[in-house]
Amino acid sequence: MIVVLKTIHFLSLWAAGGIGAGGWIIQSVHARKGARPSAEVVQSLRFMGLLALISVTLLWISGYALAHAIHGGLPTGLAFHVKLVAAAAILLASLGTNLEMLRSMRAATPPRAKVMSTLAWIVRIGLVIVLVSAAITFSGSA
Repeated sequence: MIVVLKTIHFLSLWAAGGIGAGGWIIQSVHARKGARPSAEVVQSLRFMGLLALISVTLLWISGYALAHAIHGGLPTGLAFHVKLVAAAAILLASLGTNLEMLRSMRAATPPRAKVMSTLAWIVRIGLVIVLVSAAITFSGSA
């Protein structure tokens, strides 16, 4: 069971990271060229955002199940709680990105650049914090 959970956790992490990087590249290319994305690109970005949200949600579920399967519960150290707070920020930013894309589609306007930029920075900083705190939390465990 642990192998299955680790596989789901890894694939969710890989998917969320890849989707996030791909969306960032698409947006940065359009911003650099000063071109507005076409309706197809916006639709693709919305779909990518939804997939990222699903991936992050699966990451949470599999991480929680792994912690219980390996440790018998959630670790109590400070680094683990820092990791959870940063992961929660990533989850909320992913949800916020999806809601902003939905708002922009309903209003037939492009997503607000300031909102999307802020959410992207929350995710980037959160990822660094999660990776560092995870390394600290689990450095002594098998």
